[in-house]
Amino acid sequence: MSAALPALMLETAFYLASMFESTRLAFAAIRQRRSQAALLWISALLPYLVFSFAAETFARNAFYLLAALTAVFSLWYAILPRRFAYDAGFMVIAAAPILLRVFRRIYVSPDPHMRIDVLGHLMWIRIGVLALLVLREWKPGPFSLWPRASEWRSGLIWFLILVLPIIGLALGLHDVRFQPLQGTWWQIAAIAIGTFFGALWVIALGEELFFRGIIERALLNTWASPVVAVLLSALVFGAVHLWFHEFPNWRRACVAGLLGIGCGMAYWRTGSVRAPMVTHAIVVTTWRVFFK
Repeated sequence: MSAALPALMLETAFYLASMFESTRLAFAAIRQRRSQAALLWISALLPYLVFSFAAETFARNAFYLLAALTAVFSLWYAILPRRFAYDAGFMVIAAAPILLRVFRRIYVSPDPHMRIDVLGHLMWIRIGVLALLVLREWKPGPFSLWPRASEWRSGLIWFLILVLPIIGLALGLHDVRFQPLQGTWWQIAAIAIGTFFGALWVIALGEELFFRGIIERALLNTWASPVVAVLLSALVFGAVHLWFHEFPNWRRACVAGLLGIGCGMAYWRTGSVRAPMVTHAIVVTTWRVFFK
């Protein structure tokens, strides 16, 4: 913990800063895109160095791999032009380390009970956010940590529409089983609240920006049919979940695809990434509290 806490505090500061529009505007005020990308690259490496040197787990090969991945991710839009082919390449690069679980091999903890690769996941999300919203100047719609009242309402409505179909599909496919958490009411409430905000600000934030704010937005900008945009983005969202735990996890892919349709509808109706973030986070919390 003496090694993890400073690294986590540093990464959390970087992560939160990337989510505020005022910070992104200040970052965008730096004139040269390559200077912006270089700062992103340096910030991506610092938490790893803080932890690995303090915990005495620094590995040269792991550092080289991290440096190479983050250099490509940070410098992509500083070097390459803003075209569809390069946008597609950026999305592949964004997804690959997550699907291949690369960060577990880079961020090694001396304690097997403590997974420190969360540092890598937080870093990857914030680098992607700044690269897209600042260097690429992509416009996904309203995006931040805290939804507005109308977005909370829309996200909740789409959850209520989705919850029974998702539960029915997940139980019918034997993807989950009904097994509520055991404990006192306040313990379960604390877990539910922690799960919700963790899902809202990390899992849903990154995934909804990627699948709705980028993929669905690009499809909406290309075709006049929102049905095509929603269905295709949901299909890609479900396909990515084939790598969940074991490959091919087609059960989880089907359930995630249904969730993707609901989140896609929430995004289309509001134009905001924050609305599907709410739907996504409530579904994850329901799964965590009532199912296994």
